[in-house]
This record gives sequence, C-alpha cells and structure tokens, in this order.
Amino acid sequence: MTVIEKIDDAIEAGWSVLESDVDPAAFRRWRREAFECVTALVGPDHPYSKYFSQFVSEPESRNLLAGEGILTAMRHTVPLRVA
Repeated sequence: MTVIEKIDDAIEAGWSVLESDVDPAAFRRWRREAFECVTALVGPDHPYSKYFSQFVSEPESRNLLAGEGILTAMRHTVPLRVA
C-alpha cells in the first residue's frame, strides 16, 4: 500500500466518523489509527504529528475536521514512496 493510499484510507475513515455524528468510540478508534498512520509516515517529532496530537483530542466535529485537514495536508506534501 502506498503512502497516498494509507492517508486516503485514514481520510475516508474520518468522514465516516463525521457521518456517525462523531460517535465517541468511533472517533477514538479513528484517532488512534490516524495518529499511528501520521507517526509511521513522518515520525513522532514532525509538526504534523504534534499538531494532530494537540488539535485532535476530543470526540467533537471540529477536532475531527482538524485531523482531516492535517491528513489532507500530509497527502499533498509527504514524498510519494511505498511505506
């Protein structure tokens, strides 16, 4: 699976959580998986990882949208490579 496919999967999963009216259990699962994706791709000390950790903390739509924005930014800036 390519980096882009991993990020796209995390983005799609986030939209599903948003459509569930941000179910807390679904949000926590998505957050964990998305954060693992972010840190696996750019490392724990990268600004994307730090922003995700800081701005995606509570099961609220604004937190989910912040995470989606970070994932989308990653999709457009992370070098294309197989991870």
